[in-house]
Amino acid sequence: MDDILNVCRNLNEAIKESKQYREFVSSKAALKSSGELYNRLLEFKRQYNDIETYYDGNPYDEIYKLWDDNDDLLHNSLVSDYLKKENELSELVKKMVGTITDGLTNIME
Repeated sequence: MDDILNVCRNLNEAIKESKQYREFVSSKAALKSSGELYNRLLEFKRQYNDIETYYDGNPYDEIYKLWDDNDDLLHNSLVSDYLKKENELSELVKKMVGTITDGLTNIME
């Protein structure tokens, strides 16, 4: 087990050295320095998550309204850059998890 944990630690360091991670951290720092934009984005994400989690039925109209109400926020260059970098890092992590778990399908049965 220690061998596996050591590989995980090395993988953690590799992630931190990746272009995707470095760009995400830089973009997040730039967005956080704006203060209000960062807080507005956090609130937008909270509301979006609430709609997806708790809305009964098809949430399309609610999500559309939320996006429309926050159009200026979502088209701000700092916010859109942050969301792009966040997505790129998320895609990297998803691919890594898929690679790590490939062939382990019977683990939960």
